[in-house]
Amino acid sequence: MKFIRCLLILLIFICSTLVQASSNSQENHVYESFVDDSGCGFDYDYNSNVRLNWIHSNDSTLAAKQRAENLGAENCSTWINGAPTSNSNVDGITKLVETDLQVTLLWNHALGNDGKNSSELTFSGLQLSTSILPLENLSESLNMRWYITVDYDSIGDVIVHDLVKHYGWTSSFYHEEGNITNWTHEVSIERLQEDGLPTSEDELWRMEVVILFVDDLNHTIYGADKIQLEAPTNVPNSTAEKFPTILIGIVVIVGLLIIVRQDQRREIGLPRLRGTLYQNNNDSWYAKVMITAGIFDVTLKGAFANEPWKMGKVPTQQLIPAETSRSFTVKMKCSGIIGDTVPTHWKVDVDELGGWVLDLNLPIND
Repeated sequence: MKFIRCLLILLIFICSTLVQASSNSQENHVYESFVDDSGCGFDYDYNSNVRLNWIHSNDSTLAAKQRAENLGAENCSTWINGAPTSNSNVDGITKLVETDLQVTLLWNHALGNDGKNSSELTFSGLQLSTSILPLENLSESLNMRWYITVDYDSIGDVIVHDLVKHYGWTSSFYHEEGNITNWTHEVSIERLQEDGLPTSEDELWRMEVVILFVDDLNHTIYGADKIQLEAPTNVPNSTAEKFPTILIGIVVIVGLLIIVRQDQRREIGLPRLRGTLYQNNNDSWYAKVMITAGIFDVTLKGAFANEPWKMGKVPTQQLIPAETSRSFTVKMKCSGIIGDTVPTHWKVDVDELGGWVLDLNLPIND
């Protein structure tokens, strides 16, 4: 029995480790740069903070143009948390939203030469997910934006990192304090390729996913999180893909076996009670109760009855050895209306099963 319990705990622990990596902490600063064909000579070492580089030229995306217009940004300008870097009074982000960004690599079966799915799995896209917890009531103008940036890309002859290639936004989440929204979004490999992002398995590490919570009215950032992707050390196969499901199935089966086993032990281990309530010629009442022990020794610890009935002195510390029976007589008194049965409750200690309170409805002998 102890071995099965240890196995169950071990399997639950293993299953709990089969989760995708998530961001360790939310960021304090968001650095944004608007880069032209010269590359602007920026230093890209900003420790663990979020960095977004926007192309600011004729090749700018609509998102880059809108962000530059909202901030009033010019070529080669830099911004921290939505304010110019020339402002020496820029503080860290005032966090109004708690998040936990996770990114999962998606895989599909590759097509074989016969046009059927093979056992080989190929990268098919990204799944972004996060829980969104407002720390106070949020303005309806606050929305969440997600970006996918790429390292070692080029603008003209210049190599640029953290270049924004993919962008999306949503305001479909709870804005009331304490209401959690679980948000999920998939980006297909076709969309990644269309946006010029790397999709070969050995280049996934070049991508980073960023989410920001931005107020459309004042363009202030109220939350940020990011995850840098890593190239998979090995591509999952069909068995590995099903491994978490198999483990969960094993845990469920072992858990059911434990429950069934415990039910069986209780069924054959707990004592059985029988009894009847009698009335003497002088109108006094007494109960005769028989306790039959199961496969374990039983010790009677006490008993009581529901109102309006009360019990007299109940024998206590009475041992009933396993698979034997003992009878007890207990005086009873009623201070109200007498029904058809009298609910009573018997406290017992059962070896290996612990303490129990067993119910016994005493019928009245006619």
